[in-house]
Amino acid sequence: MTPVNTRPPAQHLVTEAVELVVAPTAIERALHLYEQRQAHDTSVILQARKILTQHIFGMVDQGELDEEKLIAGGLAQLKAVECDHGIKSARTAYKKPVKPLRTPGRGMRSKDHR
Repeated sequence: MTPVNTRPPAQHLVTEAVELVVAPTAIERALHLYEQRQAHDTSVILQARKILTQHIFGMVDQGELDEEKLIAGGLAQLKAVECDHGIKSARTAYKKPVKPLRTPGRGMRSKDHR
């Protein structure tokens, strides 16, 4: 079954142009600005690209066509994610904290130390 497009032909062409040209350009420009602000490793950049892609295409789906607004919205989303829980590097995000070794000392019985 072929999906039915309910948009008028002219609006369909504009939306298609935004999805094929404007949105990818906005994603790249927003990512470039994000990288300029602070150096990040590859894993953070990949996460940021995914966040930008989802958010910017969501804005396009809601009817936003202006590239500058798409960039600003994408950067605002990255900032919100960073404030919320951060975008962590794969190098540091999965390191387990090192527990100090406990040695039996005064007041500890050998059966307490396991």
